[in-house]
Amino acid sequence: MHDDATAAAVTAERAMLAELHGGCSVPVGALATAEGDRLRITAQVTGLDGTAVIRTTQTGIRSAPADLGKRAAVTLLGQGAENILAQIGDTPPPR
Repeated sequence: MHDDATAAAVTAERAMLAELHGGCSVPVGALATAEGDRLRITAQVTGLDGTAVIRTTQTGIRSAPADLGKRAAVTLLGQGAENILAQIGDTPPPR
C-alpha cells in the first residue's frame, strides 16, 4: 500500500532531520502535512532544558518534499538552531 501524500510528508520530515543530523536523542522534530498539491512542514529544535525553542513553518510544492525539508532545516539554522545543537553535543550523557 502506498499513499503519495504520506510519502511526501515523510520525505520532507526525514530530509529536515538528516540536514540537522537529528536522531532519537536530539530534541529535533518535524510534522509535514499535504494540502492538495502543497506540502506544509513545521519543524522545531529545542534545548535540553526546554527553555530555548526555535520553530519554523514552511510551505512548498508536494512534488519536491526533500527540498522543503532542507529549506526548513536551513531556516532553523539561520535562526540559531546551530547554537542549541552545539550545546547538546557538549552535554555529557546521563548516568
